[in-house]
Amino acid sequence: MLKGLRSIFPTVAVVTALIVGTLSHEANATLRRTAGSWLFGPEPVWTDGTTNPTWHALSQPMSSAGLLKVRVSTELEETSANCKIRPAIRWSNDGISWDSDVNLVAGYRTTVGSDFGSTYIDLMALGTPKPWVQFGVQAANNSGVRVEICRATLLVEPESAL
Repeated sequence: MLKGLRSIFPTVAVVTALIVGTLSHEANATLRRTAGSWLFGPEPVWTDGTTNPTWHALSQPMSSAGLLKVRVSTELEETSANCKIRPAIRWSNDGISWDSDVNLVAGYRTTVGSDFGSTYIDLMALGTPKPWVQFGVQAANNSGVRVEICRATLLVEPESAL
């Protein structure tokens, strides 16, 4: 019996290593909330059937007090390969009436997976800050004219004053 176990051990070891390696890779590609950050989503978002961006709020209205710079990461899931997303914000004086949304980065995430932010974005350079802010994404079609749907996740890391 021991001899039989020895003969299948190499096969079991290889299969286990492949499974663990695959799981680790997937886990590393998923956005995770870090201390002091905000994680919004995943939420379904959709396009209007054009390459024009459509705003989707992912956060609740939040106070913008002390919020000067943020680093953002996005994750795109469950897309038909025709949905793209990019992080955006919008400002408000009262948390009810909102200014037009402004993209935080120029480029879109166009394929399934994550884009990890590497630099902090100066929110003061994106318009006139107001007491309320809301984070979200802009979704648009890569091409074509059909309405598309996908899932978006947004990780926002405010720059620490320390």
